Amino acid sequence: MVQDTKNFKVSEFTCHCGCGKNNIEQQVMEMCQIIRERAGVAVNINSGCRCEKKNAAVGGVKNSYHVQGKAADLSCSLGAKRLFALIADLKAKGKLPALEWAKLYIKKNFVHIDCGKKRTYFFDVGD
Repeated sequence: MVQDTKNFKVSEFTCHCGCGKNNIEQQVMEMCQIIRERAGVAVNINSGCRCEKKNAAVGGVKNSYHVQGKAADLSCSLGAKRLFALIADLKAKGKLPALEWAKLYIKKNFVHIDCGKKRTYFFDVGD
């Protein structure tokens, strides 16, 4: 059973469409907690779990890690660029071992993180 962390409740990761889907994995919550502690400011969960319908509505890829409960989109008062740099530093220092992917969305001002499949690199920047 997934447990709340010091600063995050499991309910914060529930699909935003109202369907109630919440299959968030503990390791995603733990990554968010580590990021929050390092940031020193509140970190918002813009998107956690998504049902297939919500995922399609927001333009998510088929079989998205959000649908699988393995991803979260984060924002905070530091701004997305600083948050992304902080996440990269934490990964480099071995503090986020479950992190497999982080993507900075500059125009939308958030960072996507996930613990999906292993990739050849960890970081990406998009619009």
